[in-house]
Amino acid sequence: MTLVACAGPSADPVHRVRGPIAARILQPAALIFPSPRPARASLPSSGERRALVDLQYSSIFEQNATLEGAARFDGEVGRLAANLLLGLGEGAALALEPSLLFASSGFLDEAVDAFHALTGLPGGGRESAPRDVYAMSLERGGSTAWSLEEDELLLGDLPLTAMMTVLDEGADQPGIAARFTLELPTGSESRGSGSGGWDTAAGVVLEKSSGRWTFTGHLDGVQVDTPRGFLDARLEVDFLLFAGTGVEYRWSDETSLLLQLQYRSPLTDDLPLEEVDGEILDVGVGVAHDLTRESALTISFHEDAVAASGPDFTLYFGLTFGF
Repeated sequence: MTLVACAGPSADPVHRVRGPIAARILQPAALIFPSPRPARASLPSSGERRALVDLQYSSIFEQNATLEGAARFDGEVGRLAANLLLGLGEGAALALEPSLLFASSGFLDEAVDAFHALTGLPGGGRESAPRDVYAMSLERGGSTAWSLEEDELLLGDLPLTAMMTVLDEGADQPGIAARFTLELPTGSESRGSGSGGWDTAAGVVLEKSSGRWTFTGHLDGVQVDTPRGFLDARLEVDFLLFAGTGVEYRWSDETSLLLQLQYRSPLTDDLPLEEVDGEILDVGVGVAHDLTRESALTISFHEDAVAASGPDFTLYFGLTFGF
């Protein structure tokens, strides 16, 4: 779920905001639920259309099992999305975001292990596990709550998001906007790309610029219509809390440096495994570069600082443009 509003072609390059990084947290078992992403509080004007096409690719190894249940997240997940944003005027905007999911055993295990060894970042035990193996499932009491098909291109659920300006940015105040999302069950519940329910999210985003610097933030709550598979396994997923903050520095007239943090509350407390009852703190570092006066490319790298529930390694590629 993303709302992207880029500065127009006449914007001063010093003040042209290219961020934040619109990456979502790709925890496998939560792919079927809304995941509010960082966004700008500045909305497009009436009739203005903006688009974001982005690809996220994550490698994850988080496995644990007890007599009560098991979480097996071992593989690589890609998500391709096209976010279309239309300015409605009077400080309002509307967006929709179709997406495709793909999961496989992948090819990054050796590279990720080497990166963790070099940086000292936690690997969650993946360094001692067999490489390029696939397992994506969540179970409790002999019932499978969720599993994701391997090597299949799957349609995800469809978020529809409305956004409204609450406060315009001024010299002594940030810009603030409210947003509300209804996620339609267009994905496949049986194959693991959809929840089968009508999930909702609501929150606020803020933005404040000063010279070459821009600071952004968001706070969102997600109300989940718990999927049938989760209910059969006696796993409740009711409410998820998302929060994030980011900073952009416009290093040159065409390029910005980006840093941000994203937090998400535990997926469920009904299964005492850190892979699903742990918090996620996603750290992202990236760069955004203007391709033309109306388009920009963002590339970033992301790591779960907790290394208990979220992906071990994520690459993000995003292209924004007007149409």
